[in-house]
Amino acid sequence: MALVRPLLVVAALLALPLGSRAGNLHPVVLVPGYGSNQLEATLTAAYEPSAPACGAGADQQGWFQLWPNQTAMRDASQAPCFADQMSLVYDAGADDYRNAHGVATRVPFFGSTRALIGWDQLVRQLEGMGYRDGETLLAAPYDFRYAVAPPGHPSAVGDRYFRDLGRLIQESRLSQGRPAIVVAHSFGCALTYQFLLSRPLPWRRRYVKHVVLLGSALGGFAAGMDALSSGMDYGLPGVTRPAMLRLARSQQSALWRLPTPLVFGDRPLAVTGSATYTARNVSGFLKAIGFPEGVRPYETRVLPMWEALPAPMVPVTSVIGVGVKTPETYVFWTDGLEGKAEVVYGDGDGDINL
Repeated sequence: MALVRPLLVVAALLALPLGSRAGNLHPVVLVPGYGSNQLEATLTAAYEPSAPACGAGADQQGWFQLWPNQTAMRDASQAPCFADQMSLVYDAGADDYRNAHGVATRVPFFGSTRALIGWDQLVRQLEGMGYRDGETLLAAPYDFRYAVAPPGHPSAVGDRYFRDLGRLIQESRLSQGRPAIVVAHSFGCALTYQFLLSRPLPWRRRYVKHVVLLGSALGGFAAGMDALSSGMDYGLPGVTRPAMLRLARSQQSALWRLPTPLVFGDRPLAVTGSATYTARNVSGFLKAIGFPEGVRPYETRVLPMWEALPAPMVPVTSVIGVGVKTPETYVFWTDGLEGKAEVVYGDGDGDINL
């Protein structure tokens, strides 16, 4: 669900028992959706570009904005560079994801709403209610290419984000004297939900007043399968199909988009002339699209986290979108998953299924 009506969030917040004076406000922590985070990168001498132009002066240019990438959006010749630098690598030996060699990344402005893309209207509304950036109004951006993993599996970037998010919420409670309201959007909802489950119940009840989930997809959505079969171009011109597939399939977070058996059951998600794929045989789907290396991380790092949806045991307000054509099933009029699919639509917000 796009953040085109931030007043919905404000309405949800106003429905909570907030005071009318700035001194009575509970701190608000904003957890953005997938594309609403900024990402900076720097290249070292170890970087091996796929094209000479991508590595020119790489170890001397310092930090630059990797996302959103205005240079690549204007210049199609930069698309290969973007794909190189944005893609992750799954290290099967270490059982974790990392950046490509020679690429270092960071998420700027953690704690401040300066970090957010597309949240300006909501921030202004909250500031009009008395909230102040960095004090009672905080933001928890993240590297959206990563996620977390279940116990027993390393997740260096995701675990660090959870520590930072926990510290931010805890410090807001200590500095303002009131537990925080956490407002999350899209992929940020899935991260927030898993974050809450990872914290002891006494901690949740002490530091979290309320959680507002906007367009959450706890358990995936049908379009998540299309992203892995067709690839992602991030709206950039001139991205080749191999680069689009690499961008999608290398990201840990892309596997979190896949529909889970608990939520989708036996609903047909992708249909060919010889097979029907549901959430119960996603592993077969991954093999069929030529992505067998995605099976292990999907089965060991994703499925165990979404086998159940226990209540987080804190008050939750969920805002969902309805009445918009939303992909529900992808039909391929061949025996395989090649070519362009015919899309069967259902209800939802355009991305997230109802």
